[in-house]
Amino acid sequence: MRVAFVIDALDSLDPSIDTSVGLMHAVQDRGLEVWATDALSISVIDGRARARARRVALAPSVRANGHRWTVPEPWFAVDTSVNVWLDEMGAVFMRTDPPVDETYLNATFVLDLVDRTRTAMVNDPRGLRAYNEKLYALRFTDLVPQTIVTADAAIILGFVADHGRAVVKPIDGYAGHGVLQLVEGDPNLRSLIEVSTRDGRRAVVVQRYLEEVTDGNKRLFVLDGVPTAAVFRYPADGDFRIGNPTAEAPITDRDREICSRLAPSLARHGLRMVGLDVIGPWLIEVNVTSPGALRKADALLGTTLCADLVDAVVIAPVAAGSREGGSE
Repeated sequence: MRVAFVIDALDSLDPSIDTSVGLMHAVQDRGLEVWATDALSISVIDGRARARARRVALAPSVRANGHRWTVPEPWFAVDTSVNVWLDEMGAVFMRTDPPVDETYLNATFVLDLVDRTRTAMVNDPRGLRAYNEKLYALRFTDLVPQTIVTADAAIILGFVADHGRAVVKPIDGYAGHGVLQLVEGDPNLRSLIEVSTRDGRRAVVVQRYLEEVTDGNKRLFVLDGVPTAAVFRYPADGDFRIGNPTAEAPITDRDREICSRLAPSLARHGLRMVGLDVIGPWLIEVNVTSPGALRKADALLGTTLCADLVDAVVIAPVAAGSREGGSE
């Protein structure tokens, strides 16, 4: 069986931490073929989704200290690129990093043509379009902290005045890029709002600052609506934004409540693997486009999150089909 990954350039990945690399290792370890392509290398030919792709062979890696893996150099080898039909793959993993721009969206429209009864899609392109990572959580107002979305400086100033401190972030941002802290009385406050909203030409997400962040930002790994593991991440020295995972986090009753509330809509839109960011009792973000930190958690905790995902979406359906076929 072949498994395709729509990802960024291989040489741009960090194999010591990148979840896509962990998933490719899991595929290879199960004796399956790993194929790599990118968002600009997929096409529609005669109504079918096709990709210019290369078969990838990964060098072995071992757990290192902390959240990293030790990898050799070079860490991968590839064959010459060829055309492959994506509906002949056992699974297609859409793992291109945000932002969700024109290139990304166009790729999801092409992937819509893949027959989901034959090929597992992780995550489903329809779900990737339906749910913005910053805004999806706002459908559940009792699960999130006070939040506004606006380009209006006056509204943002009023929100900061009400709460004293807030966090502003771009709607299409990722990995902490463009995240700023807004504090009442800061002489730079208006300037920061101008920068983040591009002088009122771009809406942004503004949330009440949560003091609970000092106790850690929790990343919940959710597979088919069920939390499977969690890690704590803490702000780095001199930076209020969240850093790398440093410790295992408990899965609380509140975490399970959040997951159970989201599970029906996640399933309805084919969002099988997501990463939830939780601070204290509050849901902050729902990572759906290229959920990360699984490989980091596997190194840090000794878990098998990458392998579990591959088993659930690739191996289990094949085994189920074999059982059904054998019973006839």
